Amino acid sequence: MVTIKDVARDAGVSVGTVSNVLNGGRVSEARRKLVEASIEKLGYQVNTLAKGMRMQKTDYVVVILPNLINPYFALLLDALESELSAVGKQVLLCLSGDDAEREVAFMDMAKQNKVDGIIGVTYSKVEEERIENMAFVSIDRHYKSHIPCVAGDNWQGGWLAAENLHKRGATNLLCFMTMSSVDSEVRKRRVGFTEYCMEHDLSCNSVEMSEKQIVSVYESYGSRKLINNMLRAYISPSMGEHSIDGIFTSSDHLAMIVQEELEEMGKRVPEDIQIIGYDGLQFLNQGKPIVSSIAQPVHEIAKQAVKSLTEMIENGKAEDVTNIPVMFHEGPTTKPLETISE
Repeated sequence: MVTIKDVARDAGVSVGTVSNVLNGGRVSEARRKLVEASIEKLGYQVNTLAKGMRMQKTDYVVVILPNLINPYFALLLDALESELSAVGKQVLLCLSGDDAEREVAFMDMAKQNKVDGIIGVTYSKVEEERIENMAFVSIDRHYKSHIPCVAGDNWQGGWLAAENLHKRGATNLLCFMTMSSVDSEVRKRRVGFTEYCMEHDLSCNSVEMSEKQIVSVYESYGSRKLINNMLRAYISPSMGEHSIDGIFTSSDHLAMIVQEELEEMGKRVPEDIQIIGYDGLQFLNQGKPIVSSIAQPVHEIAKQAVKSLTEMIENGKAEDVTNIPVMFHEGPTTKPLETISE
C-alpha cells in the first residue's frame, strides 16, 4: 500500500509538503506539480476517514437500523443514502438486530472514529449519555430534548387504519403491534387506532409482539405458532358475532405474516377478515401495494432526518419533526369501497 512517505520520497520533498498539497495548504506551484505527479504515478489513495479524524470531519454518517429483513428498513436505507450523498456524505451501515449491546457498540465506534453523525432507528434501552456531544438524529424514537426525533404522523396513521376498516364494514377490530420498552412514536399508531374505535363505538382488542419475535418468524416455527395462537384467540367459534373482521398491524411485514396464518386457518382475506398494514410497501416493478397499508412518507422522512442532522452538525440543535403526513393505500387485503356501497 502506497503511503504519504512513498509520495514524498518519489517527489523529492518532505512529508509536510505532501500533506500541505493534500490538505490545500500553502506550497509553491512547482512543488505542487511534483507531488501531484508522484501521486498519479504511484496511485496513492487518500484515506478519507483518517484525514477526517485529523480535521474533525470525515463526511461519513453512521446509519443504525434493526435489520433489513423488514423491507421498510431497506427502503429507508436507500432514501437516506440518496439524501446523504446529495450533501456529500457517505453511509456506514450498522445492523443492530434490535440488540441494545450492539447499538451501544455502534455508538461507541462512531464516537471513537469521529464520524460526522448518526441517524438511528433504535428500539432498545440505551444510556443516553453515550450519545451526548454527538450529532444524532433519531427516527421514530424520543431521547432527551437535545436529540431530535423525525417521524411520520403515527397517530394519524392509526386513525386512518381504523377509519378505512370501518368504512369497509369491519366492526370487530384487532390492533396487532410490535411492542417497545422505549418512548417510541410507533406507540401512537395504537393510540390513534383505539381513539377512532372508541369515538365510533367499535369493538377493539390489542395484542403485541417484539420486533425480534417477528423477524424470527422466517427462522422459527415457535414464533409463527405464537402468532397463530394469538389470532385463534380472536377468531374462534366461541367468539360468535364478536369474532374479529378487521386487523391493523404495525408493519406490512407483519401484515403479510398474519395473512398467511389466516389463510392457513381457512379464513379468506379480505372476504372474511380485512387487513391493513403500515409502511406502504409495493410489489417490485409493479407499483402495486402488497397489502392495504398506511404508507410512510419514507423519502420525506429521510430528507428531514438529513436536514436535522446537518443542523445538529452546524448548530448543535434541531427541532423534532413528527407530523409528516401519511396516507392510506388500498391493496388486496381490504374490500373495495364500491362493493360496500352496493
